[in-house]
Amino acid sequence: MKKIRLLHVQLLPLLSGAQNVMLHIIENLDSSKYEIYVISRSGGPLIERLKQSGFTHLPVDSLQRNISFWDFKAFFDIYRLCRKYRFDIVHTHSSKTGFLGRMAARLAGVKKIVHTSHGLPFNDFQSFPVRWFYRFCDAFAGLFCDHVVFVNNYDRQMMLRKKLIASGKATTIYNAVELAEIGKKKKKQDRFIIGSSFRFWTQKNPLQTVEAAIQTCRLNSQIDFIFLGDGELLEACTNLVDAAAMNDRITFPGWQQNIYFWLEKFDVFLLYSKWEGLPVSILEAMSAGLPIVASQISGNVELVSARNGITVKLNEVDKLIGVLINLPSKKDDLARWGAESRRFVEENCALPDFITKYCRIYEQ
Repeated sequence: MKKIRLLHVQLLPLLSGAQNVMLHIIENLDSSKYEIYVISRSGGPLIERLKQSGFTHLPVDSLQRNISFWDFKAFFDIYRLCRKYRFDIVHTHSSKTGFLGRMAARLAGVKKIVHTSHGLPFNDFQSFPVRWFYRFCDAFAGLFCDHVVFVNNYDRQMMLRKKLIASGKATTIYNAVELAEIGKKKKKQDRFIIGSSFRFWTQKNPLQTVEAAIQTCRLNSQIDFIFLGDGELLEACTNLVDAAAMNDRITFPGWQQNIYFWLEKFDVFLLYSKWEGLPVSILEAMSAGLPIVASQISGNVELVSARNGITVKLNEVDKLIGVLINLPSKKDDLARWGAESRRFVEENCALPDFITKYCRIYEQ
């Protein structure tokens, strides 16, 4: 039987949220049915992972994060590859590649086009003209695909309410993670570890988060912080900690492949981001049975509630600090919240159900 040629289109060759969601899909598809290709820029850890899994990587280095004249070349590069390989399905991810990839694939004659929106490209932190422009682009690109998968219900409902996507094209599939093996944690003496994992850039709000961590350490000598990840704002964050002389309390181990090794060290997981789709980092922490402290924004609030943690509104840093300094005294609450985190993932974000839903879209 002829295999289905499936192309996934990414922008950056990282192992961040959107890339990990894609890997969960393609690594669990039936290899006897699918022949899998991935487009992205070259030169990152995603490339080695694809190679190890036996997938074909097609580099498109004309892809740029910011809008530029390179976008025209990226569009034609994707179009050319779609024509050359005659893909049966093209699946795009995120905003820039979703806009270019959906149009290029449709014009190249691809029969089925799927897009996963890992968070809308417009948000309240943009000026009105910029927000309007991105909203128009996202709605326009939706005309060139068959299915748009939203990773949370809020984004899907908002797009439908504003008539930016046809109802027959829109569906919600929560991101999924593998359930962590929960072992007995080693006693950490009197240290209470608040941990986080994210890419150090504007969306994840790292500067405000680290400033809150510094103040928390000053107010509670029992608490330490571990921030995993890398990115363009990492140096600025480490400089803040250096200036505060908190290097022994707030550490930055960098990007880590074995996230569950680190999650076992944490007592609480923190993510105070500005906007989200459905953060894989929170799902991973919940899978490991951790209570969560998160910003009160769409995406986060579909995962975190009073049942499994605490949400704090953006820019209420004093309130966030108050929450953090009191966590070590909430042992009973923390145990209950952690158990509820694990239960939520088991019931709503299980990997087998996630794969079944995507296969249903591919094969219908």
